[in-house]
Amino acid sequence: MKLETEMSNVLYEKMKDFIKSNPRWDRDKVMSSSLANFLFQNGCEDEEVKEKFLKDLF
Repeated sequence: MKLETEMSNVLYEKMKDFIKSNPRWDRDKVMSSSLANFLFQNGCEDEEVKEKFLKDLF
């Protein structure tokens, strides 16, 4: 699936900086983790979302 979105320059630059300093992460993993975090913290009870959130947390 392809997702396109606009984000502020500050968020984009900070994401790039994070990825440069954390080679285990890429743009897709950051975005997926961020979305799972948002959904979980806002009441999503889907098991896959919960697993993704917890996996990325630790």
